[in-house]
Amino acid sequence: MENFPEPDNRRPVLPKADGPRRGFINPLLVRSISFTVISLCLLFCTVISILAVWDFIERDDLIWRAFSTLLIVGLATWVFNQVNERFGA
Repeated sequence: MENFPEPDNRRPVLPKADGPRRGFINPLLVRSISFTVISLCLLFCTVISILAVWDFIERDDLIWRAFSTLLIVGLATWVFNQVNERFGA
């Protein structure tokens, strides 16, 4: 029987794809605040939409301005979260 070397059971250490995320500001804090702000924006957009459907809000201008403002705030929060995590130190 031939003499084969023992197999090496050690695995190389590779960086994890989902390793610890870093950011300029604590990513966990930013993610928590982003989740809260985006959830509130979605809630308010839903309430405004329902009130508009049932004609509790008469002015079309007010509906679209409020809806657009909440959409912009929600998207800006999400973008800030992504930038913080991607370009963190």
